[in-house]
Amino acid sequence: MAKLYIIPGHGHGDPGAVGGGHNEADSVRNLARRVKELAADPSDVELHDFSRNAYAQGDLNTLNVPKGTMVTELHRDSANGSARGAHVIIKDGFEADAFDKALANALAKIFPGRSSIIVGRSDLANANRAARRGINYRLAEVGFIDNVTDRTIFNDRLDEIARAILSAAGIAAKGGAAPSAPATPAPSTGGLSVDGWWGWGTTKALQAHLRCVADGEVWGQWSGNRRWLPNCAGGWKWGANPSGSPVIRALQSRLGATADGIAGRDTVRALQRRLGVYPDGVCGPKTVRALQAALNDGRL
Repeated sequence: MAKLYIIPGHGHGDPGAVGGGHNEADSVRNLARRVKELAADPSDVELHDFSRNAYAQGDLNTLNVPKGTMVTELHRDSANGSARGAHVIIKDGFEADAFDKALANALAKIFPGRSSIIVGRSDLANANRAARRGINYRLAEVGFIDNVTDRTIFNDRLDEIARAILSAAGIAAKGGAAPSAPATPAPSTGGLSVDGWWGWGTTKALQAHLRCVADGEVWGQWSGNRRWLPNCAGGWKWGANPSGSPVIRALQSRLGATADGIAGRDTVRALQRRLGVYPDGVCGPKTVRALQAALNDGRL
């Protein structure tokens, strides 16, 4: 199973940014290809169809990858020819994970110049699509294609950049030492992975804790509340006519919230107060990690 899934930006007739006789679409495909070629085990890296434009053709709406796969979209920046530097973009409101941080640091060492190397954005279609579907996604801007220095670095040090991406992902490269530690989260001592994603495993643990049937599924949720529950992924069932879920009803009762079985902003705020997380009403990675840690400790 692939650990890293790479989507090269633009393509399908869209060249993206240009500079010095190079275009973004072709160059990030060259980089993606080298990442896979340099992996000690090529099966650790999967490449998105190079003929596709994942943004324009809406591929993140239907992409299926195993939970935990690190999905990374590659791009190159363009501005006025003088701007420099690499950075990583994540969904606004999400907390950068270990891979985001390792990737941003690695790329910024090769392409210095950015004051912020990890930024949150709410206006990127693919980041929003991935968040809605529980996909572990980030977009990496690998320097500025219209800056002579960044462009020269990209062209002359392509393999170094590819190896840096592999190392950040915790994937061994050919002819190099194994990375010191994987970027993917390790299971906690309590058994439930504290990864910030509320899927089947987290639901089962919560159901067991609340003495509900432990099937790992949260039925009958209102699709209009998904914006408040961006990190609720596998096992959640959404619709326009919600009936409510027994495990959510039991959780609401435990928290002293209205027990209608439908998770929404008020339920999230009540949960955050119980967990000691700032009650913004958004069930993002920080809240889910706190829930997972509490379930592991049996202290919800």
